[in-house]
Amino acid sequence: MKRLVGALAFLGATALGSTAMAQEIQIRGPLAGAPSCRRCVQYRVGRFSIAPSWGIGLQEDFNRTMFLGATLQYHVHEIFGIGAYGAYGLVQFPTFLASQIQDRLSASDAMNGDMGATRGSFNIPQGNQFTQQIGQINWILSVPQVTLIPLRGKLALFQNIFIDTDFYIFLGLGIIGVSERANYDQQADPAMRAASPSDAEVVMNQRTRVGRVAFTGTFGVGLNFYITRFLSLAVEYRAYPFSWNTMGTDERSRAVTCGPNSNQSCETFPDFGVPRTADGTSGGRFVLDSHDQQFRWNQMVNFSLSVFLPFQPRVGE
Repeated sequence: MKRLVGALAFLGATALGSTAMAQEIQIRGPLAGAPSCRRCVQYRVGRFSIAPSWGIGLQEDFNRTMFLGATLQYHVHEIFGIGAYGAYGLVQFPTFLASQIQDRLSASDAMNGDMGATRGSFNIPQGNQFTQQIGQINWILSVPQVTLIPLRGKLALFQNIFIDTDFYIFLGLGIIGVSERANYDQQADPAMRAASPSDAEVVMNQRTRVGRVAFTGTFGVGLNFYITRFLSLAVEYRAYPFSWNTMGTDERSRAVTCGPNSNQSCETFPDFGVPRTADGTSGGRFVLDSHDQQFRWNQMVNFSLSVFLPFQPRVGE
């Protein structure tokens, strides 16, 4: 019993001594009250940054866009900045899926010898012109755009080279310039509904794009790597979701109800597939309008080179 009591007393004294010593170091040690970083380079605060960028769209269905853009920002604080982003769709080309659709429809048209009339398709009158009717994103503008920098540190390369890095989040109002296939309303006359899809009016509509402006939000994240005190390289992910007609086809009816006694919802049917009569025997007509726009999670990846002004950043105490 005496040995047990003695052992417990020794452990208690040791614990108290360790706690007291730790408190003494915390209060009186050389690092007491010191900041987490001394003489830290403050790359952002009080500086303007100009960042030309090159971006490419991700997971686009029918048209791939490459953007030439730039970001202009003023950094009010080391963790907060405000500015604007703009980009122009410099390069536009069809995706592999769009090319395959065009090739197969073109081969079908050539085999049947009637430019799609045997398909009865007003959606794609001429298969070899399919890539002329798909939607395109022409430009993007985000203003104002707010940037938050919650994390900063150093990355080690090969355990020998260290580079200052920060992680940032941005959010802004998105203004998007879009080109889509022009609106079209096939005539209600039954004779016209049976006409060949290669009719000049329909083919002209297939090749006609009309521009409009869409409003949405744009947001994303990025990593910034400082290669000098006034130059940095960044890679960022940006999303700008909105509704548009990427394929240039009649996707959804503008009618609310249809079918016998108007007891069927037309929400999931295209206009040309919606019965217009009470008995449900007469089909609808081909219509292209804003109802055919579908929500898309548009996104891109950007690579940029930032120049900070003035060239010399502030240095902490």
